[in-house]
Amino acid sequence: MRFSLPPCGQPIGLVLSLLFSLMLVLTSPAPAQTAAPAPPPMPATDVILRLDGEEVAGRVLLITPTELRYLPAPVAGTPAGAATTPDTLRLPVAAVFLVRYANGTREVLTRPLVAAPLLGDGRLDTLSGPERQRLGRSDARRYYRGRSVFWGSAGAFWLGVPGLVGTAIVSSRPVPAPQLRAPLPVLLQDSDYGAAYQQQANRLKRGKAWAGYGTGAAILLGAVYLTLLSEQQ
Repeated sequence: MRFSLPPCGQPIGLVLSLLFSLMLVLTSPAPAQTAAPAPPPMPATDVILRLDGEEVAGRVLLITPTELRYLPAPVAGTPAGAATTPDTLRLPVAAVFLVRYANGTREVLTRPLVAAPLLGDGRLDTLSGPERQRLGRSDARRYYRGRSVFWGSAGAFWLGVPGLVGTAIVSSRPVPAPQLRAPLPVLLQDSDYGAAYQQQANRLKRGKAWAGYGTGAAILLGAVYLTLLSEQQ
């Protein structure tokens, strides 16, 4: 806007009116800029956690014993006018670990399989059940000793009938776990190997108990024979 001074002789009121108009133009605020409308908030969605660790956002529609149906979540930043109804997608239930619903609840669909830990040095991992049993019996014959059972039963013979009863009781009881002497105690946790090792050790214990009892009898008979032989000389 351009202003000019009035020629001489014009009223002073006109000059003041022009100055007042100029001040209004200079001091008036700039027009406010209109802010862009905020994008609509994203709707709350469920989260599908797959067994492979991938998370899928969407809205779960239906879960059957074999299938999960859901609507995928809209892509962030999609214009409101461009929104279309997404197609219903499907996932096998066997591939889904759990669903975290938008309201905070969870539903486990398939628990992941946990690999069985290796037993000992892994020697059992490639063996079948019968092979593990054979290995258990072989290890029991190799590592179980039972010396205390042998000598205890040998001494029990000298007690007469109480010693005979004691030997029968000891031989009938299973070998305690600390006395099994397995090459790796953790191998006994395997059902096939552990049961076969325990059974073979029990058989060995019975044999050693009665062998010790027989040894005690042989020692006694030998001592009697030598005594009689010495008296005859």
